[in-house]
Amino acid sequence: MTERIEPDPSAVVAAARDLLGVDHPAIMATTVCSIVEHGGELLMVRQLNREGDERWNFPTGWMAPVDEDGSVQLPEHSVNRNLLMETGYAASDAHLIGVSVVREHGPDGHRVGTSLRLNYLSAHPRQTSYAVTDSDILGSPAWFAPAEIEDLISRKQVKGELTAAAFRHWQEYHRSGELTADVVDIPN
Repeated sequence: MTERIEPDPSAVVAAARDLLGVDHPAIMATTVCSIVEHGGELLMVRQLNREGDERWNFPTGWMAPVDEDGSVQLPEHSVNRNLLMETGYAASDAHLIGVSVVREHGPDGHRVGTSLRLNYLSAHPRQTSYAVTDSDILGSPAWFAPAEIEDLISRKQVKGELTAAAFRHWQEYHRSGELTADVVDIPN
């Protein structure tokens, strides 16, 4: 029989400080991003960025720990539900291709939050509705060739660094077939 040893709370704080650079236990909210590829193009939506400017983004949303029925929420379910709400498209075979640890900073430069972004590649899109049911989406979704997305990123026409990071994860997945990860610092 193995004895279970509870972790020392001070060790948890020390580990969080080492890993995240903060003096408190890690509490990580999670967003899921759906990168849908069809015919060599990727699906994007228009949203407002933090400054209130319209920008392109991959369908993305927060993942609640439980769904509306009280069941444990799985990222693959969240990414598909969010995709449908933001685009009217359903997709299948969502699989994780990239992870970003997101460190948000306040105006004074101090860390104010840490979250995770899980980037999924989905396949076999099919339009099930022409209605977008997410009020944060501006207009209809659009399909872009990778070169067009690179141009949007260079002209700062994507929602932010997390959109650019998701695109880099997609590029690396196509090159190597490997899951990639990064750390993204976002000023507030």
